Amino acid sequence: MKRALVMTGLLLLVLPACSSNKIKPVDEPLDVKGKLGDQEIGLNEENEGIIQDSVAVEDELRSLKWKNYETERKLKQERTDLLQCRTDLADPRLSGNKKLDPIPELEISEDLGKVQEKIGLTQNGRIKVVKKQFINERIEKERQYRESLDKLVKELSSHRENCERELGYVRVAHGLPAERYNALGYYGPQGNFIVTRPAERNLDDAFRILAEQTRRGKKLQREEAAVNSSEDSAIESENL
Repeated sequence: MKRALVMTGLLLLVLPACSSNKIKPVDEPLDVKGKLGDQEIGLNEENEGIIQDSVAVEDELRSLKWKNYETERKLKQERTDLLQCRTDLADPRLSGNKKLDPIPELEISEDLGKVQEKIGLTQNGRIKVVKKQFINERIEKERQYRESLDKLVKELSSHRENCERELGYVRVAHGLPAERYNALGYYGPQGNFIVTRPAERNLDDAFRILAEQTRRGKKLQREEAAVNSSEDSAIESENL
């Protein structure tokens, strides 16, 4: 049976940060004993073993934003792949009932915390909109947003894998390979890959490729039968 996607809405909500917004000194004496890449390994004043990694705040924010962007992209791709899988399962050519199980829209909303906004004059007389927010809160929001995205990706991925497993069984039952046809070709003299048969994009491509392979197979069988018949005739002539 087709599995229903039990996700009625994907609204990402982030709880408010609880940490203080005051920036406090973080430098403390460290007796460095070695390094692990950019990390320092050493002892603090209490002789506790410490692995210390220092990153500029702008680099940390940039890294968090990039990871969140990549996770958003992966989440949307998982939904696209799931939609295609459900569409194939509903296709009558695979004994589907033409009814597509609902796929929810992704309502991705990132809460970046409170932003203070002011409109005013600068020293050179220009009118500007100035927006400010606390660094600690912004970093915490980005991390919470990433955790929410990761959970959604994991859930969508699970539904997509289950759907593709079921689709594989159905494809085989209808003469198709369990997985979509890959592109065929060869490498040219310059090392470039020359495509002789594009990869399967949809079921239309799948059944077209299957029909072409069937025609080639029948043609090869006729040619082999003709060769065998010719050889048998030659043997019979020699025996006479």
